[in-house]
Amino acid sequence: MATKILAHPSDDKRKAATVSTTIANSATTSGDSIDIRGFANFTVVFEATVGQAVALHVSADNSTFVALTSPGISGAAVSLAAGALAYDVPELAGSHYVRFEAASAVSGIKTIKIMGKV
Repeated sequence: MATKILAHPSDDKRKAATVSTTIANSATTSGDSIDIRGFANFTVVFEATVGQAVALHVSADNSTFVALTSPGISGAAVSLAAGALAYDVPELAGSHYVRFEAASAVSGIKTIKIMGKV
């Protein structure tokens, strides 16, 4: 698994930084993790409609990933619903890496773009 870095644009730090990853055909997990250090809030955008929910998994060490859950709601993973195209993600304090995981194998390659907001 490769790690992509979400970096501030060099010309204007007020712009949203973006990086893309994919969930390949017949896979459940994105092939790359994304280093999100330096950003507080995010918008996740699918480039095409996804037919199933996709959960966000976070890690502090880029090795052990766990599903991001909603505070105070036991077992409620933060995920993009089936058919969603964009989703604002709450602050990911303490998480340095993120990847995406579908509940079951996807059909066709699904590109996911994450935009960091300062």
